[in-house]
Amino acid sequence: MVHSQQGVNAVDIAVTILHFVVAQTQPCRATDIAAGCNLSKSRLHKYLVSLCRTGMLRQDEKGHYCPGNTLSELAGRTESTLISQINSALRRFRDAMNCSTGLVLIEGDGLILRHYHRSFRNVDIDCLDNTPVPVNASAAGQIYQCYVEGAAQISPDSDRVRRPGYAVRYKPSKGIPGAQSVACPVLHNGQLVAIGVAMGFFEDDAEIDRTGKALQQMLAQLELN
Repeated sequence: MVHSQQGVNAVDIAVTILHFVVAQTQPCRATDIAAGCNLSKSRLHKYLVSLCRTGMLRQDEKGHYCPGNTLSELAGRTESTLISQINSALRRFRDAMNCSTGLVLIEGDGLILRHYHRSFRNVDIDCLDNTPVPVNASAAGQIYQCYVEGAAQISPDSDRVRRPGYAVRYKPSKGIPGAQSVACPVLHNGQLVAIGVAMGFFEDDAEIDRTGKALQQMLAQLELN
């Protein structure tokens, strides 16, 4: 059996470091990684240098560590069944409602629109996959700050989001006049794993609320595995 054979200890330690960083909801300080992985700071430093050089990790503007581009690319190539399930559901919602949808994921200390599904309307929003999502100016950002401990930057009204099960960006985006969005959390084992978003040019608040309720109901019924 492979598990009983002797391997390279350095690889085991590097994987342990990556597991620790990925499991956190925000970028990590080196001291926290050292404590969490039971490593001395001097020994950890060598691993961090190599992991950052290869793109497995990166440092933010504060010098804290979070998943790097190489790690994200590798994860994207083997996207989990869970994320695929959610993404497929959002495509079905687009087809049923003729409303553009998107799958937003947490990446480091921010959000990214991993997949976008445009509606079939003649006029609608055009977005690219892997587009950064503003935390403080989006419905998805409201969900992120309500459901991830330590993520709040602008103290959103948590009860207003949690009670109906969705968040709304009523104020149209400056970049896309008239465009609004609705976002719902996707929870798995009590953790926020993704955010489902419906976006576009809604006729009125009533249509926004109908869309939010339908999106929340659809995502809540998913049997994730």
